[in-house]
Amino acid sequence: MAKIDDYRNKIQQLLSKYTQYKPSYGEVEVEQIFDTERNHYQILKVGWNNQKRIYSPIMHLDIINEKIWIQQNTTEVDIALELIEMGVPKHDIVIGFHTPKMREFTDFAVG
Repeated sequence: MAKIDDYRNKIQQLLSKYTQYKPSYGEVEVEQIFDTERNHYQILKVGWNNQKRIYSPIMHLDIINEKIWIQQNTTEVDIALELIEMGVPKHDIVIGFHTPKMREFTDFAVG
């Protein structure tokens, strides 16, 4: 349980950092959604740019079977590298937006 608590804290710290970056266009906010009971963590853009509705996930991470799954990352930021720098071993990080077959060719966990 200590490992999962540590991962929860690291994910929240990482995503909170990126919540601070606001889009430079429209009336758009960046929201963070942390479900610590079910281990789902997201930041997303919500608002309006002129007459266009903006609702888009930026980053989405889950903790599944004591591994951090990167489900979505629409930025150029290498959040896997940031997690490693925070002390998370590669074998506990899954690049969830890659197909299971592609994950076999990375240095990260397959699932």
